[in-house]
Amino acid sequence: MNIRMNQRSYRKFASACLLGLFISGCGNDHQSSSDTSPSKDQEWPTQSLPASAAIKVDETQFLPTQLMREWHKELDAYGLRTPGSESHEAYTQDLYKRLQKAGVKDVHLEEIKIKVWEPTSWNLGISSGINQYETVSASYVPYSGITPTQGTTAELKYLTPTQLQSLLTGATSIESLAAEYADKIVLLDFPTPALTVNFYANRAISTYDPDHTLNPSDPYKRSANGMGSVINLLKGFKAINAKGIVFIANDAGSKELAQIYAPFYAEVYGLPGFYVDMATGVKLRQEANAKHTVQIKLNATEREVTTQNIIGTIAGKSDELIVLNSHTDGTNGVEDNGPNAVIDIAQYLTRLPQKSLDRSVMIMLSTGHFFAGSGIRSFLDQHKNDGIADRINAAITIEHLGINEWVPNEKGVLTATGKKEFGAIFTSNQPALVELSKQWPVNAKAGATFIMPPLHPNGSYAEDSVWPGEGHYFWGAGGIPTINYLTGPAYLLNYGLDTVDFVDFDLLHRQTAAFTQMTMDLTRVPRSELPRRETTAN
Repeated sequence: MNIRMNQRSYRKFASACLLGLFISGCGNDHQSSSDTSPSKDQEWPTQSLPASAAIKVDETQFLPTQLMREWHKELDAYGLRTPGSESHEAYTQDLYKRLQKAGVKDVHLEEIKIKVWEPTSWNLGISSGINQYETVSASYVPYSGITPTQGTTAELKYLTPTQLQSLLTGATSIESLAAEYADKIVLLDFPTPALTVNFYANRAISTYDPDHTLNPSDPYKRSANGMGSVINLLKGFKAINAKGIVFIANDAGSKELAQIYAPFYAEVYGLPGFYVDMATGVKLRQEANAKHTVQIKLNATEREVTTQNIIGTIAGKSDELIVLNSHTDGTNGVEDNGPNAVIDIAQYLTRLPQKSLDRSVMIMLSTGHFFAGSGIRSFLDQHKNDGIADRINAAITIEHLGINEWVPNEKGVLTATGKKEFGAIFTSNQPALVELSKQWPVNAKAGATFIMPPLHPNGSYAEDSVWPGEGHYFWGAGGIPTINYLTGPAYLLNYGLDTVDFVDFDLLHRQTAAFTQMTMDLTRVPRSELPRRETTAN
């Protein structure tokens, strides 16, 4: 199937295999791997579990924390995993094999084709003499735009913080700046919104914070929160004929913290863009003040790639389905470590008696989070007429687990705060889902957690999402009742960054066990308590 802007077609799924699983009445016999002699701290539990373990989770029956740590290190080593890239496909194969080892039945890959924007070379140079330019550290803005092969040379013009704020608030139109910025390369600070913890506290259905770690007035500065503004600025300065745009990441004390993979909504904006760190920003402001020219080069191609969703089934008493989801593409080991936790949940569920699960569980590890949610959207579209989507009662999406809070200090160096990164559980607001969400942080002994309603109840698509997070497509585009847990660490969208030391693997273990409990409890919720919403979007 092909997914492109405004045009999609999909091949049919062979649903007979999945239906045959229920007709045959096959159980969840766990198949141990043929791997040779794993060390004790990497052994998988293999014994069958009693039916009582489906009522109350047994926290001793999960993968060793050392193994989860090793998997995270491997994921960091893959680096940036854009959909369909070599690193992403290698990780997809890892997960495919792990699901099989976990005992999940009918594990298969559903291919989709997408047209991705891939940079081939880029460079930002400041004047070092007549017609000579010295390269400075810079990363590209994904899907921004390209220059001619030989590059573009133009005066660098700084947009002051006052001007930027006036644009972001709507007090000034970007068109009013045309005479000043046309034919210039625009330099500006990264548009991070001035949010505080109150943004969540004021909207939350409930808040879990037994250790009183939340201060509503604390700043919540995250680059991911500025993605919408980046898009608007790309579009706006393109419209007034700027030649390029450079964003200064003022909390980035290293080039890695200025390597931001955003935006990723599969739209090319037509204006070549760059991100730079604090030190480079100082140099560029000096160049702009002196009205010097800079040279930018950004070459990229658009090519069709094949990428895959990973799907498997854990049979229960009914062919109604609870979907357990996370996404496989990402920037670093935290974005996203959800799939490895899903593997851990799966190996537990497959060892339960089939009759102890009132409904079946579909494992759905989606691709395309970093291409406007193309993985889930294609899944929903492909299966809207074959009965599979209709059998889904609800979905649980889990992302960015076990996270300690690290934020940039005044020098732009990531520094531990001593707290856990607070989490948010977004729900589609059915009372049954809200109650399960409220119980989760208690069971997990988690850090502070907000239980949240949809932020944009009528949203559906990537740029108009009902909430941040991969799971919003199930509810926004598919009308499927959804629980979506995620955290938003400061480095979430940064690539080239090792993140294993930012993770508390004991916390991740408890969270995984608690999501297993949530999944089992959700299989017992009647379909009548999980109403869908009408939607025509996808």
